[in-house]
Amino acid sequence: MSHTGIRAAAVVLASAAVLTSVTGCGSGSGGDGKSFTYWSMWTENEPQAAVLKSAIKSFEKDTGVKVNVQWQGRTVMEKLAPTLTTGKVPDLVDQSDDKLYPTLVQSKRAKNLSHLFDKPATGEKKKLSQVLKMGYMSYLRDQPDGSGNKWLVPYEVTSVNLWYDASDKDVRPPKTWDELLDICAALKKKDRACIAADGDQPVYILWWLDYLADRIGGDGVMKKAITDPSGKGWDHPAVKKAAGMVKELVDKGYLLDGYDASKYPEQQNRWAQGKAAFNLNGSWLPTETEKFAEKGFDYKAAPFPSATEAKGGKRNATDVRLFGFAVPKQAKNAGAAEKFISYFLAKKRLSGIADKAGNITPRPDIEAPSLLRDAQRQMESTPSREQLPGSVTSYTDKVLYPAYKDLFFGHASPDRFLAKVKKLHTSYGEGRN
Repeated sequence: MSHTGIRAAAVVLASAAVLTSVTGCGSGSGGDGKSFTYWSMWTENEPQAAVLKSAIKSFEKDTGVKVNVQWQGRTVMEKLAPTLTTGKVPDLVDQSDDKLYPTLVQSKRAKNLSHLFDKPATGEKKKLSQVLKMGYMSYLRDQPDGSGNKWLVPYEVTSVNLWYDASDKDVRPPKTWDELLDICAALKKKDRACIAADGDQPVYILWWLDYLADRIGGDGVMKKAITDPSGKGWDHPAVKKAAGMVKELVDKGYLLDGYDASKYPEQQNRWAQGKAAFNLNGSWLPTETEKFAEKGFDYKAAPFPSATEAKGGKRNATDVRLFGFAVPKQAKNAGAAEKFISYFLAKKRLSGIADKAGNITPRPDIEAPSLLRDAQRQMESTPSREQLPGSVTSYTDKVLYPAYKDLFFGHASPDRFLAKVKKLHTSYGEGRN
């Protein structure tokens, strides 16, 4: 057979394999499997949407299954919630795990997707569980029934790192908290700010307390503080020590001026302009600030520094957040939606999240964009932990931020912060009950 004939035959066989793999799942209850509805967290003009659009187009061509996609944006969960009691739900949704959990999983309305990890992505040979870094999912909250069933299939992963400009000769990645303080002190002598922080972003500034409590007290300290109804978790010595260390940063004037009155993204943009040495932020930071960065700015991501050794050794976990697909239990075309999940997770399609959307995927065989390779290496070489473990948006907004901003803005001592957060914690619990 000629080279042309071999190639043509290979294309036919590959197409047949794709169709066999994709059409091997049944449709959901009540649907015909010829179409499904997908509500996406992305808006239509975002890079992730462009990657998904391309995959949807080829999926429809390869399978004949129609995808009715609606680009709902970040309020997709708010729009989903009222449909969960009507039965008129989309067949597929995506969002970050912390947004999906309270809306879909805690209400016991998330479909078990464990079986998707036991088979290959469309057109591949290895099981999905063999090509994803499953350790990323270790922190995910369990189903309410304690079954351990998987309710999320991730396609993008972000991390929280200490970002700095490697071309700045006054700055180096601190391995310990004391080393960070030494760098800050040296910068202050040169009339330079050490840390930029957008004070109007609750989670961004809470990362300092969250990471420190984890480094000092070990895994579970912050989760107990946030989730224990009694509020006694806030009495843990590691939390108080972490609050004191945050207060030291503030009292010594190591934060970039105006942080307590800043409007996002003012501080992170000023950081990229060289106005401060460090920014504790997500792996999306380079993409968001690149157009504001000084010429020659060399983005590097360092792990959050170690602090006091916790029981069992030094803590080095990385705060991780997963973005991915979930299927409501009431979905009428769940089978068709699951076919698309398997289709999109194949390397040749998922690579677009890195190559075109500029983000990190949960597949180690897909190299991150150059600006994010430090962050990818850190995530792949350290344990994963949940940011503000056990928290939900309403708890952050009503309990954590109102108490913590007083500490972070220099208006409260650690003791006053802890007294206020415990009071708000109790009120929040009573309100929910």
